[in-house]
Parts: sequence; C-alpha cells; structure tokens
Amino acid sequence: MAISSLRFPLSPWLLLKTPKLKPSFRFSFPILPSTRHTQLLLLFSYSQSPPSISPPLTDSNSNQSLHSKWESIRKKKVVLRVGYVGTDYRGLQKQHDQHSLLTIEGELERAIYEAGGIRESNYGNLNKISWARSSRTDKGVHSLATTITMKMEIPENAWKDDLYGMVLAKHVNSYLPDSIRVLSILPAQKSFDPRRECDIRKYSYLLPAEVIGIKSHFSMAEIDDHISDFNNILNAFEVSIIIFDFISFFS
Repeated sequence: MAISSLRFPLSPWLLLKTPKLKPSFRFSFPILPSTRHTQLLLLFSYSQSPPSISPPLTDSNSNQSLHSKWESIRKKKVVLRVGYVGTDYRGLQKQHDQHSLLTIEGELERAIYEAGGIRESNYGNLNKISWARSSRTDKGVHSLATTITMKMEIPENAWKDDLYGMVLAKHVNSYLPDSIRVLSILPAQKSFDPRRECDIRKYSYLLPAEVIGIKSHFSMAEIDDHISDFNNILNAFEVSIIIFDFISFFS
C-alpha cells in the first residue's frame, strides 16, 4: 500500500472566499509489538453537512442528476486525492501501447470524462489535460493517498461552501467502481507539481506469517524471535542513496 504526502498545493483564493469550517481530524496508527497483524486506520470527518450547488451536481432522491455531465464554464488546474484497491488492475499508470489493460488512471479518465470534467476532443490523451501524479504503483498494489493533477472542465459554483472539494469528487465517484475513490477535488496553483512537491512516499508490504516460519500454535516469544530474525535479514538489504547535483557543480 502506498501513501504520498505533499506540501499545501491549493489556490489561496479558495481559503479567502470559502466560509470557515471547523474540521475534525483523527488519525489512529496502532503499533502492535511483534505480532502477526498490523493495521492502519484513517478516520476523517468535518463538521458541516455536504453543500448543495447548482445542477447537475445536486444530490436529490433521484440519481438522474448524479449520472449526467456537468456543464463546464471554464478549465482549471485541480488536484485530486485518490485511494484505490489495486487487486484487479495492472497498476496506476495508463498504458498507451496496451489500451486493453485495466489501469487505475484509465478508470479515472473515463469517470471524469463521463462526469463532464474532460472534453471529448481531449479524451484519450492525458497529455492534453496536463495529467501528472505524485507516485506510481504496480500491478495489484493499493494506495491510501495518491495525488493527481490535471486541467479539468469546471462547472459553475464549484467549491461554493465546499472547502474540502467533496461535491465534485462524489459526482466523479458515481462513475467509478467501488475499488477506486476520489477523496477530494480542489483548485491548484498553476506551478504545483505533484511529483516534485511530494516529500514522503511510504510503502507497506504485507506477507503471510508462514513465509517467515511463524505457525499458528507459536507462543508470543517464538513469534518475537522469528520477527527479530527476519528484521535482521532485512537490515542487510538496507542501502543509502546519495544524489549528487552535477548541474550545480559544473555551472
């Protein structure tokens, strides 16, 4: 599972023009000493009910509005926070030479297009909408927080009373499978680059306990011994990568 952490990328006018809300965040990272199971729990909530904005983004009893394209009034660079379960996909990045392969970006592009965020003339070519990502994942890998930027067709009243960008995200999610979710869509500064601004990339690897010799009948002491031995083996593979700035050196 991959997690990316980025510096603040949003347009300043969003904070100036949006009413102040009282967000409530709670992060829980249980640390279990030398056990066979670990877990990561991320809880998010905020104190205001989801806002309603002009059709076709209204969320009424009928699903008709949620399953129709919004009407674009302008094109703007936005940042999307995306999470997904990658079991059924051949990685995050869209494969230009193998369109038959199912990828996360392929599903996202289709959903955004069907929601109204991509013009038909630009659909099928991510370069036309300046698509960029904070990181990539391979086949079968999941992500808790991947950041993607693009130039999106924006409807009227986007982000009105919607500080966290959940209304646009919900509309796009209505076209996505359950394994992929857009967590937010917010305006971004033109200079924001998700790959360069990413300061942390964290990957978690899960494997069956039996792979390292742990059996179901083992005591906690035996489990600790096996995990300790396994950690010692992993430490032998640790390397330090030093990146030298040759451009500055020769300039």
